[in-house]
Amino acid sequence: MTSVLCVGVAVYDEIFALPAFPTRPTKIFASDFASAAGGPAANAAITIARQGGAATLWARIGNDMQGDRIVADLSRSDVDVSRIRRVDHARSGISAVGVTQDGERMLLVFADPNLDTDASWLPLDDVDGFDAILADVRWPAASRAVIERATRLGKPTVLDADLTSDPTALAGLVPLASHVVFSEPALAQMAGAGRTTEAALRSIYDQGGHLLVGVTLGEDGACWVDAAGFHREPGIRIDAVDTLAAGDVFHGAFALAVARGLAPREAMRFANLVAAVKCTRWGGGATIPTAAEVAAFVARQASTVTEDFA
Repeated sequence: MTSVLCVGVAVYDEIFALPAFPTRPTKIFASDFASAAGGPAANAAITIARQGGAATLWARIGNDMQGDRIVADLSRSDVDVSRIRRVDHARSGISAVGVTQDGERMLLVFADPNLDTDASWLPLDDVDGFDAILADVRWPAASRAVIERATRLGKPTVLDADLTSDPTALAGLVPLASHVVFSEPALAQMAGAGRTTEAALRSIYDQGGHLLVGVTLGEDGACWVDAAGFHREPGIRIDAVDTLAAGDVFHGAFALAVARGLAPREAMRFANLVAAVKCTRWGGGATIPTAAEVAAFVARQASTVTEDFA
């Protein structure tokens, strides 16, 4: 079985279905509620496991009730949690998430500074046992250590290049990974505002050291630059219900595809598909689709196309 090591953050998401985002301080009555483990690396690991890969997560959480919930949710998705560190006298990260009827989301996030940044305890010798690495930017010391070890071993490394409270973390990690996939805001921060998407991606790819530099574009799909040039994978037409975790799902699916040796176009197409299916389901990371659910979605889409042309 293809194995992927995910390194970064795990939090607990509490998700509220809202009629609209507030424009002033007020009380809003949610029409639905869900809760689940979340965070970029955690959601990526869940995606990998549900898509038929073997996923391991290296992360830090508090020794608290939310931490118990995070571990339980990850374990139910068959993610290897044996190297998640429980930190005494620290609280696990938590997010309050509002999701509106068009699938857009707003987050309130708490990250406890007492979750120390020390990465010296990580079993770096174990990196050799994985087919690929995915790292986020929320625990830069660990991501750097693991990416550097994986690079020396000739392993592909995927960086989930999103915005972080410390912009130097993003700038320090981007040059290290073989595959970098940005969010749109992070790409603008890294490459500078005012550039076209292609120019921004090329400015980073041309610095050398990367096999692929890409960006997720939400409903518009994704773009990337590799040795063959600039490419675009269009979005998949869906009725979005919940976009929470969609970027994390994309990165997890993409890392699994890279680990399986798929070509860039096929890897991007697979990641785009799995993320699109996630957006048709309400409930954040709790509704990340399985491989069977993605296959069923594809079958329904093919049936619809056949009927349209009948």
